[in-house]
Amino acid sequence: MKHLFFLLLFSISSPFLFSQNQFEIVGNSFGIPDINSTACSEVDTCFTLTPDANNQAGAVWDLNPIDLSKKFDALFCLTLGVNDGTGADGFAFVMRAPGSASIGQVGGGLGYVGITPSVAIEFDTWDNGAPNNDIAADHTGMYANADFVTPLVASTPLEPTSANVEDGNYHTTRIVWNPDEDSLKMYFDGNLRLAYHGDILNDVFGGQNEVLWGFTASTGGSTNLQQICFPYRSIHLQDTMICHGDSVAVSYYTDNITSYKWTDTSGNVIVDWDAASGQPFDLNDTLFYAYETNQFVLNIEFNNNVYTDTMDVIVVPLPQQPFAETYIEFCPSIEDLFLNALNPGSSYVWSPTGATSQTIQVGEELTDQGYYHVLITEPVNNCRNEDSVRVGMYCPPVLDVPNVITPNGDGVNDIFELILSVDPIWVANLEFRVVNRWGSLIYESDKLPAWNGQTNSADVPEGVYFYTLKYTDTRNEKLYENQGFITVVR
Repeated sequence: MKHLFFLLLFSISSPFLFSQNQFEIVGNSFGIPDINSTACSEVDTCFTLTPDANNQAGAVWDLNPIDLSKKFDALFCLTLGVNDGTGADGFAFVMRAPGSASIGQVGGGLGYVGITPSVAIEFDTWDNGAPNNDIAADHTGMYANADFVTPLVASTPLEPTSANVEDGNYHTTRIVWNPDEDSLKMYFDGNLRLAYHGDILNDVFGGQNEVLWGFTASTGGSTNLQQICFPYRSIHLQDTMICHGDSVAVSYYTDNITSYKWTDTSGNVIVDWDAASGQPFDLNDTLFYAYETNQFVLNIEFNNNVYTDTMDVIVVPLPQQPFAETYIEFCPSIEDLFLNALNPGSSYVWSPTGATSQTIQVGEELTDQGYYHVLITEPVNNCRNEDSVRVGMYCPPVLDVPNVITPNGDGVNDIFELILSVDPIWVANLEFRVVNRWGSLIYESDKLPAWNGQTNSADVPEGVYFYTLKYTDTRNEKLYENQGFITVVR
């Protein structure tokens, strides 16, 4: 069994500890008390970006800039209203240069169109069509300077199933920037929906490290109550996926921890340490391995404050093994054989052919017999599985015997030949004899006959002749016998 070792080390210090007086509120936005919802139970700063009214635009900006030379990872809780068919227009997470405009256009502008330079991640609930790079489903996309013609990431549904998100429920979005990879990612309800890799620091902001960040929203002719909350927690554990049969080793460390506990969703305590025990915090003692899909909860105490976060470990099933049998036999003369690796959307490598398609065809040559092996890699976590099958060829050699020959030199039916339903290679041990009515041998052959109506280089008279035919298949498993008459007509 392979062990995937992920040592999760995070720092407690974070810019995401908020109160409303740390924000600039612009347009129709206003601060509200904490939203009373289980989904948003870990928030302490909430805003209404737009009331449920026409032609509104609001924005909330953090007064502390983000330094794009450093990582940030923040989780937010939002609701996009309850109006579905008539609801609009949505949110945008925006990073903008200091000194740029703090509010943009209403309606399809989502409150940010017109802010330049900027990078925006949309949470769009209205289809404004191709000019806005919109799609019918509630969707998201990533844009630099509201350039919809060349998006950083084109529109895709907010929910993988294209489900409606104007449902009155509270949804989470997570924004992750990693300058080491030049990557900006957005997760919606825990699902990765956007991932952009590019140098936005230089390409968009001209090398200026510090940018302002916030959320904008708007309505137009259609409306929704659109609200957002910011978390107070400052540790962010990253979910991880492992392949079936693997495991992941998980731990957490930062200086000055005074208590530390991991539990699972059933409440089972996995690791429990407290400074009051007198035992030093040992990172090795706090490791644990996860083998199955589960959610793990970390509670730590640091500087007299308690922080909590969860981590999902998701076990990705291995690709299905495609072959129900270990041996497949077919007759290439009458049928085609296709080997299907199943698992659509995966990648494939076939041996010995080197093919990379889901389905391959086995040819008609006897040399195509043998073992075929396929390595299948699924696209989510590159989990692999493999399978093999042995392919054999066999054709039952069914022969038909004509009963008339007209060897008159006109080129039609001058030669007596057996009629084969398969390739002659499947016929073995053949014996063919022709005699006259008195039993005298006229013609014989130990291979497929081609009788021209002669014996000893002389034409036989018109009349009825008798034949016997014996042969086996190439496996010598079955003997075929036949006898009958042949009429010679000149």
